Amino acid sequence: MKRSRRNSMSLVTSGLILALSACGGAPEEVALAASACVPIGDAGTFYVVDQNGLLVPAERPEAEIRVLQAPKGWAQDLESTFADMGFPWMQLNVRGEVATLVGLAPTQDAADRGYESGKTAILSNERGSRQITIVPNGIAVEGGEAGVAAALSELSDRPSLAACQQAFKDTMRGRNVEFRTGSATIRSQSAQLLDAVTGVGLFCKDYQIEIGGHTDVTGSQAVNQQLSDARAGKVRDYLIARGVPEDRLTAVGYGSSQPIDPSDSLEAYAKNRRTEFVVRDR
Repeated sequence: MKRSRRNSMSLVTSGLILALSACGGAPEEVALAASACVPIGDAGTFYVVDQNGLLVPAERPEAEIRVLQAPKGWAQDLESTFADMGFPWMQLNVRGEVATLVGLAPTQDAADRGYESGKTAILSNERGSRQITIVPNGIAVEGGEAGVAAALSELSDRPSLAACQQAFKDTMRGRNVEFRTGSATIRSQSAQLLDAVTGVGLFCKDYQIEIGGHTDVTGSQAVNQQLSDARAGKVRDYLIARGVPEDRLTAVGYGSSQPIDPSDSLEAYAKNRRTEFVVRDR
């Protein structure tokens, strides 16, 4: 006996629901095409289940066929509130556990307020708080410098070794992880820089990343070696705590053995106190 069209469609619908559950249970994120999970696409796009049980695009809903409409995700919904918050120039770029705030702010004050407001909104969002581990600041200022996470925002999801090395270099250019004098305690003002390099580390986790700690020449060689070891280790701990795989990170202290400015001046000392990131193949 042949199944009725109604019974057939009931079986297809049930199968679709089960498949969506197996793929993560979020119809706005995944859909069924045969036995595979595929992106549904942009909001407003309609899909229908054809007579073979396949999900195919449709220009308009059909009467007896189940129709799925992809709603906006939480990040798009949240971004749509930025204008009402007073930051119409700010956008949100979510990739995995990294949510980068980007845009061109009219002033530094607006950039600072936008970043703090956006970060708070992301981490207080029900889904955002579960998914996101870091919120790097990629906001630039008109007539000013790019945001600390500018290089991160331009990095692809599967970057080459050279691209990873360049991203670390660009992120650290003119910046440094700040520690308390004679200590391995990271100063709070370095949090945004560390979040940016953490994001680079997450996208570059196919490679080995060396974190090198360097000191100036003041103090004894033994003390400088110990201090650089501890500081590199603290930076490594920061990245691991936020999701970079532990086995991809090594921390090496170089003490004062590799100065970039050998002159005897306060300016040289400041240059030589630094953290560097070197990317290598596994």
